[in-house]
Amino acid sequence: MQTMVPSAEFRRHAAECNRMARASTDRDSKTTWKRLAERWITAAELAERAEASMPKPAKAPHRKSRTFAH
Repeated sequence: MQTMVPSAEFRRHAAECNRMARASTDRDSKTTWKRLAERWITAAELAERAEASMPKPAKAPHRKSRTFAH
């Protein structure tokens, strides 16, 4: 199972919006896509701050497996 990292996902959305802005020929569309990209970047930055303030999960101690004689 893959853990979702919100900030990385938000940055992917921003990159897609920037690609759409570059591909748009209409000035209004370009502006809209650029604004959306900026909002995704802001969301990513906020998520990164939140991620940094979250406590890291403690690793469980490694347990040796037991072998039983028959």
